[in-house]
Amino acid sequence: MKILDTNLWVFGTLGTHGRATELLDEIERGNVTSAINAHMVQEALDAFDRTPGLSTTQRDAFKTEFLARLVRMTGLIEAPSSRDVSATVIDDRRSQTHVRLLAQILDMQPKDVPILTLAFEHADRKPRILTNDESFASLSPGAHNLPALTLEHVA
Repeated sequence: MKILDTNLWVFGTLGTHGRATELLDEIERGNVTSAINAHMVQEALDAFDRTPGLSTTQRDAFKTEFLARLVRMTGLIEAPSSRDVSATVIDDRRSQTHVRLLAQILDMQPKDVPILTLAFEHADRKPRILTNDESFASLSPGAHNLPALTLEHVA
């Protein structure tokens, strides 16, 4: 199982990162299993809005493509419903202290905690987190009693 960080979902949808595009294709065909949570979906939608050089129409088209593709992905074993994505704003506010606590304990950025948590939820599948963030990729889950999780930097 491969858990992609939010950047890879965005870059793969935009077609700006070759490996990310390949990974999304593999998940869509069912050659790779993956999961994505509501926090990551909302973060990706927000990232499309921040992407420089895109018109409003282009941003909307990429958001629509991203969401529609999630539904088609036969390798995606967990994807949130629209209700989950709407509720994530409330849940994020409620869990912000927990997110910061985990980030501090693990010496990582709070934005990466939901990705690590998703991988932990699927620990029985020995997930590999793929990220283009070198600092996140340097986390050693085994050093924190999380031997079923691994991280890989995708350049």
